[in-house]
Amino acid sequence: MKKIFSLSLLCLLSLVLFAGAVNAADVDVVTAASVSDNPAAFAKALGEEGTWIVCATTDMTFNSELVIAGEFHNKGDESRELYHKVGPYAQDDDHNVTERYTITAPQFTVKSPNTKFQGGIFAGDVYVEANGFTVDDATVQGNVYFAKDEYKESFVVEDGGKVTGVTEVKPDVDIISAASITGDEAAFAKTLGEEGTWIIAALNDLTYNQELVIAGEFHNKGDESRDLYRKLAPYAQDEDHNVTERYTITAPQFVVKSPNTKFQGGIFVGNVLVGANGFTVDDATVEGNVYFASEEYKESFVVEDGGKVTGVTQVVPDIVSSASVNEE
Repeated sequence: MKKIFSLSLLCLLSLVLFAGAVNAADVDVVTAASVSDNPAAFAKALGEEGTWIVCATTDMTFNSELVIAGEFHNKGDESRELYHKVGPYAQDDDHNVTERYTITAPQFTVKSPNTKFQGGIFAGDVYVEANGFTVDDATVQGNVYFAKDEYKESFVVEDGGKVTGVTEVKPDVDIISAASITGDEAAFAKTLGEEGTWIIAALNDLTYNQELVIAGEFHNKGDESRDLYRKLAPYAQDEDHNVTERYTITAPQFVVKSPNTKFQGGIFVGNVLVGANGFTVDDATVEGNVYFASEEYKESFVVEDGGKVTGVTQVVPDIVSSASVNEE
């Protein structure tokens, strides 16, 4: 009978062969870094502190984007070419695939040169910001977007691989992938803060028992040469930028401390306390009141493209400074 090996064992063997002699403790560390059935460990291993090959041993689902980053070499040998492999599959000793695993995430951002996605299925969109991305005997159930023509021209689909959606160049793909896109309440709230990103997108309805605070100075598209800008986007859209789904964010209050914050496309249930210039409600709804800490902030307030506030919009001095602000 043909002996069956899991991909995890093959990953381990290849790492041992090219790393030289290792002791048992070293083996445990290597396998924990590169072969996993744990989503958190898998996501971490994709990053710059990970390994040249990252193997999944089961289906995995993520509520936020995955990023494969860093420069690695084939088989971990620096004399070889740059190479980063993601292998969500199992195989036998003749390298026949015996099991294909599905990785589901809102997006998969590829920043490592010569990244190969092999053997499994990725359900979501892929954003490519490096040369040499390959889909090998694998399926992307979504679109593949490239930051520039060069990356698209180096793209390879081989050995029965396929992409069910479009493969096209989007020059601002690097900007999109810098967004924090999540369906996780804790991650969404944290990303609103000063250590977050210029744009925060939700994937589903979110409910909080305490206030939300959007804080920090960010620039449009993450480009410091552009205007100060912060965007909160609880909605989904198609390729033509038509809104296909609107999500509801519910909280006792939403404190706006970032200049030029735009709330777009979704619904906020609760009161908004504005402590900065340029707050905008764009094609969105605030089911509550909007209070401004000064007349200046109210004068700079904009409602556009069908946006609406169901309650009052009025100045209440010191409303923000007197709020219980929790930015954790």
